[in-house]
Amino acid sequence: MSLLRLWAILRKEFRHIHRDKRTLFLVSLSPAIMLFTFAYLFAFEAEQVRLGIWDLDQSALSHRYIDSLTSDGKLTNSGSYSGYPALYDALTRGDIHLAVIIPPDFEAKLDAGDRSPVQVITDGSDAITGRQALARFEERTGDFEQQIARADGAQAPIITVQSQVWYNRNLESTYSMVPGLIPIVLILPSLAVALALTREKELGSFETLATTPIGGIEYLLGKLIPYITYGLVSAAVATGLAIFWFHVPLRGSPLDLGLMTIFYLFASLGESLFISSLLTSQGTAMRIILLIFFVPSFFLTGVTLPVDTSSGMGQLASLVYPATHYVEITRGVFLKQMDLQQLAYPSLYLIGLGGVSFVLSLLAFRKQVD
Repeated sequence: MSLLRLWAILRKEFRHIHRDKRTLFLVSLSPAIMLFTFAYLFAFEAEQVRLGIWDLDQSALSHRYIDSLTSDGKLTNSGSYSGYPALYDALTRGDIHLAVIIPPDFEAKLDAGDRSPVQVITDGSDAITGRQALARFEERTGDFEQQIARADGAQAPIITVQSQVWYNRNLESTYSMVPGLIPIVLILPSLAVALALTREKELGSFETLATTPIGGIEYLLGKLIPYITYGLVSAAVATGLAIFWFHVPLRGSPLDLGLMTIFYLFASLGESLFISSLLTSQGTAMRIILLIFFVPSFFLTGVTLPVDTSSGMGQLASLVYPATHYVEITRGVFLKQMDLQQLAYPSLYLIGLGGVSFVLSLLAFRKQVD
């Protein structure tokens, strides 16, 4: 690889982005504008809520209560836990949506006709799911009270749900929606690089490049690096909008967020490079990028609803999208104060997606004009 030839491509691409105001707008300011618009639009229904249960009573009645909570399949038992640290870790990782703590005298108090409290801790980083999960939990608890009353022929006992919300105390939708939308709007630099590659094929400038000694790795890196650079600028603008306009707290490290944003841009731009290397038309590239990445990302990446783990195909499809892993990163850094070490898995997954996509782009690169 020649650094001199790489520098020539880099300089050309930076100059093109700077001179083409439409491309400059697409990779710098348009994500922030879309974030501003989308943040006010979305509200959806959560289909499945995962419970983590710490049963201190271990009585027949507490087991019946747990079975009643999960009887309709909308609340699912993700496992038993034995302490607040374990529940905290599960909530932080996103393994569960609700942590349920059943006190040791649960059965005794209900049998005596007293009130029995049940503590519920909600993951507020996904406000839509958290709010609906809590409402669904309270509804199922009320149904259980009536079941006991009908079975015993007595007055319904009272189970007091003591709820607590972590990471987003007031369950404000913008707190979870805005960080979740940042990965979606940052798909626009991927669209821009796809248009840049296909435009050169349409206009014939690729014919000139084909006659030069520039190799595939120099050409593709020369395309990738400038758009990652402008993508970082775009991410900084969108992050500033989230903090100063929507007042979403950035509790984690901005440096960690910036580094993981590079991983995300590498993955999303890499996949876009590979797809556009197989195309010759800007119109086709735009439609395919929007159809494959932009539109499905609202529904398959956990932005509006949790990823459907009950469907193997749905879960597999979500793993291919870089936005799935970056949603976990943005919400983790913004709301849960997670760092690079805690988010190592999604970060490494993004690096892997980017690396595989770049290698495929190299294999598909041909210095010839059809």
